[in-house]
Amino acid sequence: MKSDISIKWLGNLSKIKFDDDGLKKMAADMQSIMTLMDSLLLVEPVEFEDGTEFCGLDALRADTVRDSFDPELLVSQAKDSKDGCFVIPKIL
Repeated sequence: MKSDISIKWLGNLSKIKFDDDGLKKMAADMQSIMTLMDSLLLVEPVEFEDGTEFCGLDALRADTVRDSFDPELLVSQAKDSKDGCFVIPKIL
């Protein structure tokens, strides 16, 4: 991980506070995750017996910016709404 500040920032987003030992452990865990994710870029496509290929990361669709849906239209489709928001029924 780039720094302890990044770990603290991620922890803050997740509502998690770290002491010094927890920060070191989380930094090591995050570094392991980043190493694993980087290793996925090295995976070579594999051709199977039926001719299909394993899909590499570069073959996935690109992220493209699109116009957002109209919030009023989406909320109008809801069974229940209040003040322009969906109302989710309480089930517990």
